[in-house]
Amino acid sequence: MYDPIQEFIEDYGELKKFLITNNQISLENTFGHHMRKVMLLSCASYFETEIQNILISFVEQNSSDERVLSFLKHKAIARQYHTYFTWDGNNVNSFLAMFGNEFKEKVKKEIDADPEIKTEMKAFLEIGNERNKMVHENFLLYKLDKTFDEITDLYEHADHFISFLKKQFGTVD
Repeated sequence: MYDPIQEFIEDYGELKKFLITNNQISLENTFGHHMRKVMLLSCASYFETEIQNILISFVEQNSSDERVLSFLKHKAIARQYHTYFTWDGNNVNSFLAMFGNEFKEKVKKEIDADPEIKTEMKAFLEIGNERNKMVHENFLLYKLDKTFDEITDLYEHADHFISFLKKQFGTVD
């Protein structure tokens, strides 16, 4: 399956290698500084689309009424993603609660029982939280303390959490 973030990671690696090979260390530092921010925003944007797709698939599977899907796409899904989660929190309970207490408790128990899923969830929240801080402060002057590799690691963990959510909503690819 095509992964645009993985393609971005590979392109970054090739460009970094080219700059280093051609002894453009200063340019490579500047390039790396900006690409870390682009990587973080790319991951956050990718996850926003993934969550929206999960919700749309979930509604399509559970309602045959096009009016329901259309209404939810326009009023509950479009441009609402950042309201779903408490980004600076330690869990996704606010999001899960939107689907009823029973669902929230079931998924919460699974997360709490599996340290790996909990780590993946925290990586997902960290990407969203860092994205919010970066875009609501001065983007160019924002000090992102993570390396490109650390952001890549967060992405890989968070992507596993997205797969976990797809299973919970019955919308596995």
